[in-house]
Amino acid sequence: MNIDANVQKIITLLIKRWKIIILFALLGTLLAYFYTANFTTLTYSSSVEFLAYAQDTQQELSDSTAAAQQASNTSKMNYAIKMLDTYIELFKTNEFNQTIATDLNDTYNTSYTAGQIKGAVSYEEVNGTSMFKVTVTTTNADMSYQIAKQLETSIPEKMKNTNNSLVMASVEDTALKASASESLGYPKKCLVGFVAGAVLAAAYIILRDLLDVRIRGNDNLSDRYGIPVLGTIPEFELKVSGNKNSKQKGGSK
Repeated sequence: MNIDANVQKIITLLIKRWKIIILFALLGTLLAYFYTANFTTLTYSSSVEFLAYAQDTQQELSDSTAAAQQASNTSKMNYAIKMLDTYIELFKTNEFNQTIATDLNDTYNTSYTAGQIKGAVSYEEVNGTSMFKVTVTTTNADMSYQIAKQLETSIPEKMKNTNNSLVMASVEDTALKASASESLGYPKKCLVGFVAGAVLAAAYIILRDLLDVRIRGNDNLSDRYGIPVLGTIPEFELKVSGNKNSKQKGGSK
């Protein structure tokens, strides 16, 4: 496989300067570790998992055939899945989050705001099902747990009072209080620092070589300017008065 001359030159240059690359990579790793340890805020999460389901209609209840009942259940499941996006958007509204904040403040004598609730809660649909997971992440374990417990009540009530109660929600996995903070992700962040340091070192080496205009030997002169070297003046010593020797270096011509 033929490699472009410039690419081959860069690869050779990087291999020759491998110590600088490793040094920068280690420095990047240390900086990533230091930043993670000193500037990353610890967080705590509590989550609740819900099942969305469509309500039975009077017509469906009166139809007792097995095939019709199975088709009805499939249709209801598909309807619940399609409606999940709409309900999740309702949960993200300021009005809904203000209701949660008010209920929490009344229950725990706190001062939560709608903005705090909205920024702490994330929603995730379980692909191919009518299940959805709500995760609350804050810098306080009690706060995360309190919000998650309130959502166990507020979300089913919101769905019951919307769209004529055609889709309801039940709690399938209740919230638990976080016993420890989430991992700071040292391995991942240190790996990012290592790679960033190596890339920075490679860029430095390449730019330094491109900006270096000095001539280093016969081959460098021929490669850069295409000028043939007819001969070189060797190094020699001249004896001067006072029994001192001075060395005069030769150059390319």
